[in-house]
Amino acid sequence: MKKLVTHALVAVIFLLIGMTLADTRIADTALDAARSARSAAIEVVGNRAGIETRTMVLAENPEIISRLMEGGSFGGEYSVEAAQNMFGRTQAAIDDVMNKTHVVEVSPRSYLIRMPIVNAAFFVTDEGVVLVDTGMGPAGPAIYSAIRSVTDLPIHTIIYTHGHVDHSYGTWAIMEAGETPEIIAHDLLKPRFERYIRLRGSLAKYMSQPEEQLPASTDDLVWPTRYFSDRLEIEVGGETFVLQHHKGETDDQLYVWVPGRGALASADYYQGFLPNAGNGKRTQRHVEAWSAAMKEMAALEPAFLLPAHGEALTDTATIQENFLVLAEAFDHITEHTIDGLNAGKRKDEIFLSVQLPEHLATHPTLNVQYVTPNDISKMLIKQYTGWWDDIPSHWTPATMEDQGEMIIELAGGNIPAIVEYAQGLIADDIRLASHLTDWLFYARPDDPNVQQLVYDVYKTRIMDRETNTMEMLTYLDQMTAARERARSR
Repeated sequence: MKKLVTHALVAVIFLLIGMTLADTRIADTALDAARSARSAAIEVVGNRAGIETRTMVLAENPEIISRLMEGGSFGGEYSVEAAQNMFGRTQAAIDDVMNKTHVVEVSPRSYLIRMPIVNAAFFVTDEGVVLVDTGMGPAGPAIYSAIRSVTDLPIHTIIYTHGHVDHSYGTWAIMEAGETPEIIAHDLLKPRFERYIRLRGSLAKYMSQPEEQLPASTDDLVWPTRYFSDRLEIEVGGETFVLQHHKGETDDQLYVWVPGRGALASADYYQGFLPNAGNGKRTQRHVEAWSAAMKEMAALEPAFLLPAHGEALTDTATIQENFLVLAEAFDHITEHTIDGLNAGKRKDEIFLSVQLPEHLATHPTLNVQYVTPNDISKMLIKQYTGWWDDIPSHWTPATMEDQGEMIIELAGGNIPAIVEYAQGLIADDIRLASHLTDWLFYARPDDPNVQQLVYDVYKTRIMDRETNTMEMLTYLDQMTAARERARSR
C-alpha cells in the first residue's frame, strides 16, 4: 500500500513540475515520469475531467487506490495502460500487455493466452490454428506472438465470441502480420459494431475511454467474413468446432465447443465471480438466456474450460458446479423480479429486496465484484418494462439544479447548515447523505463546503466494502468533478 501511495504522490509532483516547466525538455521528462508513475497505481476512470485532476484526487485520498484496483483485473493481471486504451494501439499499452502475457497449455494442442484483464484461446489443428477471440486493441501483437511461440502453422480461423472491445479488437495485428483467416461471428455482431461507430461519444463516456480511439468508420474495424444465426459446425484439420449462440452478456454472444477434445471456450458466460449482468453503464444484458446457456454447457460435461476471464479449469465436476450455481442464482433473481412486477410492487422495492440464498451468496464463484444481485434485478426490470421508475414526479422531473435550489430555499438559504446535516447523515444513512449531496452539488457546484461534502460522502461510499467496482468509478468521477470545480475557481 505504501508503495502505491508513493507512486501516486510522485505522479502529482512530476505533473506539477511538468506544468511549471512547460515547453522545456525537462518538462517533457517530468511528464513522461508522471505518466509512468501514474500507470503503476491509478485505476481507469472517466476522461471528462483532466487526468491531472484525478491524479490529485487519488494522491489526496491514497487509500482509495487499493480499493479501485481490487476489481479491475477481471480474474487476470491488471494493466492500467491497456485499461485506459482498450480501443487504441498505443505503444505503452501494447508493450505492457506483451510483458504480462503468457501461454498455458490446458490440454494437448489447446491453449489459453493469459493477458491482463482478458484471455484468448486457440487450438492447433493439422490444418492450422483456430483462434477464439482477439482481445483488446493493444493485445493484438501479444496474441500473435503467443501463438507463434507454440506453432508456425497459419491462423486458419478466428471466432469472435461477441463484439465487446476486449474480445474482438486485436485482430488488426494478425492481419498486418500477413495472415488471411476466415473470421466468424454471430449475425448480431454486425449491428453491434455499427452502434459502436454511431455512439462513439456515448461509449467513450460510459466506458471511460478516449473518444478519439473509438471507431469512427467501418475502416476502423476488422469485420467478420462469415456470419451465422443460431448454431454452426465447422471442420478444421479434421476436427469439429461447434459455435453455439445464446444471448448473455451481449445479444451476439456464443460459446465454442470442441467435442473431440472435451474443451469448451466459454466466452463471457462464466467469469469466476458474479458476472457483469447488471451494469448500469452498459446496454441490455440477457439474464434468462444466460442461465439457459450455463445449463446447456454444464450438460456437455466438458473436461477442460478455457474461460475468457480467469484461470482454466480442468475438472468436469467443478466446471459443472460453477456453471449450475450461476444458473441457479440467475433463476432466483429472475423469479424474485418477475414476482415483484406481477404483484405491482414499486420497482425500487423489487430490486432492493433481492437476496440470494446462503449457499449461493457464499459460493466463491459468485462473489460480488462488478455488480450486485440488486443490479441484475434492475437489468431484468429494464428488459421487461419502460423507463419509468414508478415515482410520479420522475415522469417529468424538475432539473437537479432546481431541486437543489428548492432544498436550499427550504433551509433558509443556509448552505453550511445543510452541509452539516448531510455530514451527520454519513454514518447514519449514507444513501440519504448522497441524495442531499447531489442536490447541493448540482445547485451550487462552486461552493467550497459543498465540494468538500462531495469528497466526504463519496469517499465513504468508495471505502465501503459493499460497494462494487462500477459504483466506485462513478463515485470517483463525482469526486473528480468537485475537485475540478475547485481548481477552476
